[in-house]
Amino acid sequence: MFKYEEAIANISKLKPCPVKVTLHTEKMLKDLTGIVKTNPEQIEPIVVAILGSEQYILNGDLRVKAFENAGKDSIKSWCINVKTISDVVRLHIELNTHGSINPIKMAEAVRYLEKHNVVPLVDKRYLELAKKTLYPKVRQEWEDFIITACQKHPNVDLPIHIIEKIADFSTEKEQLTATTVILDTVRTLKPNRFVFPAPPALEVILSSLTQRQSEKEIIVFEPPESEKKDWKKPNMKEAENLIRGSSHNSLVHCKCGRDLLLDTKTHRVSNVNFDQENQCIKLVDGDGQAAYVVPPTVIEFLKVEDGQSLRIATINGPRELEKFAKSLKSSSFRMVVVTLN
Repeated sequence: MFKYEEAIANISKLKPCPVKVTLHTEKMLKDLTGIVKTNPEQIEPIVVAILGSEQYILNGDLRVKAFENAGKDSIKSWCINVKTISDVVRLHIELNTHGSINPIKMAEAVRYLEKHNVVPLVDKRYLELAKKTLYPKVRQEWEDFIITACQKHPNVDLPIHIIEKIADFSTEKEQLTATTVILDTVRTLKPNRFVFPAPPALEVILSSLTQRQSEKEIIVFEPPESEKKDWKKPNMKEAENLIRGSSHNSLVHCKCGRDLLLDTKTHRVSNVNFDQENQCIKLVDGDGQAAYVVPPTVIEFLKVEDGQSLRIATINGPRELEKFAKSLKSSSFRMVVVTLN
């Protein structure tokens, strides 16, 4: 049992926990700094561990940063005397179980404590996650994404089921690919809808990574029974034609109501929109780059084979057509001109 003592902590002497598990955004820091500047008495004291001559922040690192930003050199605190550095890590994770947690760091903290023969009082899912392998490059991909997300979004939460699913893949390549698929899906959302896929949708999105079939297929994500009355399934025939006419292998119709194309070779995810004006399918990938899928009947007419490129140009008038013809550097083109009255 530890005894708490009220004190005023010198901010310059405070150190972060050796393994910090909490997530905070730039907006949260900005808002809290504003409160510190106007009403610092409203801020709750932080919790500090005293280990010999060292002082570690157990709970309240965001408050410490806000006080620093506001030009303050001290902050109210509750101090605890501890005997080992493992006490610092254990108390840090036990005092921060209700905030936004980075599950990668939580698993790292669990492993840290296990090396010191300490069993932390955390959810058993973190204990299981700590036993799994997450490759260094994969951890770095997620750390880089989290840093960027915390700069752009007001609230950032990385659910444990996301990292659990990544860690289920045994090789570094599979984990990196799964990471790319998930992050590309998240990046297609609007900034005010920053959210990771729920477990059922995540299973659908990552299903191609576990498939060993080469044929193209349609994947339909079924919603819960309570939501089926508002559910609109994709037209199967249209979906089949769409897939056959594209380089993608799977059409995923998600709970959010969007159609997504999933390339099972590159695992890139694209939004699907039907271009009424040009009678083709428009795909927009996670980087905002547009690509177009020509209907299968056109592919058959042009006799386009796998691996061949297909160039589509919109020509408005004779002069543009002459200019286009002059730009061609090869006579081996097959050209189709379609006029619409």
